[in-house]
Parts: sequence; C-alpha cells; structure tokens
Amino acid sequence: MMMKIVTSVLAVLLVAMVGAGAVFYLKEYKHLKEDYERMKAAVPAYEKTSSELKLLKEKTSKETAWLNPAIEVLSTGLSNEIKSGKAEVLVTGNKVIVNISEQELFLPGSYTFAKESPQLRSNLVDLLKSDRLKGKDIFIGNTTHAVPAKGRGRKKVPAKEARTLAAERSAALIKDFEKNGVNQVALIAAAYSPKQPVMGYLIKDRKTVIIIENPPTVPLGTTKQEAAPQAAAKPVPDSRSTLTVPVPRPASQVQPRPVME
Repeated sequence: MMMKIVTSVLAVLLVAMVGAGAVFYLKEYKHLKEDYERMKAAVPAYEKTSSELKLLKEKTSKETAWLNPAIEVLSTGLSNEIKSGKAEVLVTGNKVIVNISEQELFLPGSYTFAKESPQLRSNLVDLLKSDRLKGKDIFIGNTTHAVPAKGRGRKKVPAKEARTLAAERSAALIKDFEKNGVNQVALIAAAYSPKQPVMGYLIKDRKTVIIIENPPTVPLGTTKQEAAPQAAAKPVPDSRSTLTVPVPRPASQVQPRPVME
C-alpha cells in the first residue's frame, strides 16, 4: 500500500515537473531562443556597420589632420598682426579662415597696395607656400564698401560698387602671390558682398579673407557617366586664379573658433 502511495506521489511530481518544463519552454525558453536567433542574424550587419564607421572615422581623421599644423603655421606667422587686432586666424569645420583688415594691404577705396604692405604680402607668400598647406585650395576674397564719386568735370572719379572693388583687390592680390611663387593652381579669387553675416569674427567687414580647405574630390565608385553631367553643368575654367566666384560659407549654426595666441 505504501509503495503504491509513493509511486502515485512520484508520478504526480513527474507530471508537475513536465508541466513546469512545458510552461518554462513556452513562456521563457522559446522567446529567449527567438531573441538569440534574431541577434545572431543581426551580427553580420552590425559587424559591417562597425567596420564602415571605423573606416569613416579614419578617413575623417586623415582629412582633418592638416588643420592643427596649418593653424600653428598661420597664427605664428601672423602673430604681430593678430596681437594688434589687425588679423585673426580661425577654424570652422574643415576650413581655416584668415581675416586681415583691408587697411593693412590696400589704399582706401582702391585696389592699389598700401606703401606699408610689402612686408605683410611677403609674409603671406611664405605662409601660403608652406608645406603644411600643400595641395590645399586657397580662396582669396575681399569685402569692402562702395566708393562714392569724387571730383568734378574731367577730374571726376566715378563711383565704384563694393563688389567690383572687392573683385579688383582679390585679382591684384592673387597676381602678386603668383608672381612671388605661390602655386596658381591652388589660388581661387572671390568677391564678397559688403553685408556680411555675424559669424563671431573679430574683423567683421572691410577685410581680405583667405579660406584654406581640401579640394573637392569625386567619391570612389563614381563612373564617368555619372560625373559627366556635373562636369557639363559646371565647366572648369582654364585658369582658376582669374575666376571670381563666391566662396562656400560655413553653415550659420557653426561658429568659427578663434585661434588664441
């Protein structure tokens, strides 16, 4: 009789254990297994994304590695002008910006160089020829105000628009740089509007602007057929130094960071 009771109890316990196992399988293990299978299937995509992010990080690092050496060269070479508030060196994104007060280079209302400018122009030539800036695009731009007409009769000097004077100054400065050995392929002329947005600059207007950045490149994998329409829409001039074009400006939400001495 006792044996029969024990056997019944064990049978009940066995059934309970099997039932508990079934419940665990249905409620826990099955879901865990499904989650594991989904995670296992996602591993290749995760590894691919991680690899792509690593390559992108390395690419970005290589593309911006020149910034700090360039800033050091420019800020050191223009230290006197920076200390006197007549020049500033800033960085925004992957560009280095140099602002120089117009009176340091040009006579008022003219594209003729100031008598005191030869030393500064020679200094700029040396800086732009630096190995730290080799292979970079160098935008030479100016922004100034319009010049009113002066004099009367035959001696009257006609008025000149601000952008026209800015373009003449950029062309004159580029010509001077080329004559003294700066690579003409790297130089690009620009003329800005006299109304400039507030971007955190110390020198806000009436200035020469030098923007240095990596030249644009065609992404890997772009076919000649894909690149052809773009080339047709924007023909490349024979001489970049004689072209007056607007320089792409930094996004308004990105404030340039001044380089402190």
